[in-house]
Amino acid sequence: MSFLTLAQGDSVGKGLLKKMAQARYGGSPPALETLRVTYQGRSQARIGPIPLWARVEAVATYRFPDHLRWDFKLNVLRVLRSAYSTAFDGQVVSELERGKAVVRTDAESIRSARTRAWAETVFFISPLITDERVRVERIEDDPYAFRAFAPDGDSTAALVYLHEDGRLKEVTVERVNPVNNQSQRQRLVVAGELTLVDRLIMPATVQRFWDDELSMELTPVGVELNPELAPDTFKFEPVNLLEVLDDEEDGDSDSSGAAREEA
Repeated sequence: MSFLTLAQGDSVGKGLLKKMAQARYGGSPPALETLRVTYQGRSQARIGPIPLWARVEAVATYRFPDHLRWDFKLNVLRVLRSAYSTAFDGQVVSELERGKAVVRTDAESIRSARTRAWAETVFFISPLITDERVRVERIEDDPYAFRAFAPDGDSTAALVYLHEDGRLKEVTVERVNPVNNQSQRQRLVVAGELTLVDRLIMPATVQRFWDDELSMELTPVGVELNPELAPDTFKFEPVNLLEVLDDEEDGDSDSSGAAREEA
């Protein structure tokens, strides 16, 4: 392999990390500090008690390793439409819906958002090998898996599973599912072949699971490498919570539950 990794860890874990990076990017992994990816696909949604699939457009924005923002637009049965955004600036979770912003600062929300941001950082692989604060370690009973620890120490970690040829198979973390407030495995699974999207090699399809239930399936259609991001990209201004509740009581029925599954 013609590149070095700055990540720390045991020799097996570091070897698997380098093999994973080479399988995705060849001998020249891109330097990724910020990234914006546009997706199209489908997501689980509900109209009242009825589960169904909705068409979804999404934009994911990152400042690696601990800042992210997702903007969703869902279209249910070509009639019902909803939009939802969530962001994490490394310290605070912000959510935006119907023009109203809510900020979450409780420890569980922060921990869950930080874990999610790390899982998605690992999914893009390249930010791991350029950060000397990252640590990886082998998993004794699986020769094609390792554990990746975030720069914040041992408090945030992801399980990384590879195919035999080194290609990434899935990234798994434990975090709270916002739909049921239960701790579950969130799995980011690679599906299909690798493809070039605007100068970045990406999986043809990204599948998002809670445990073994598919919640969202996305196809990347556009990429911006290292875009300049405004300081307020990862935070929305809060509003009075009573105003939000009043607005929800007066508004139409909500069909954006699928987007909240990704909060």
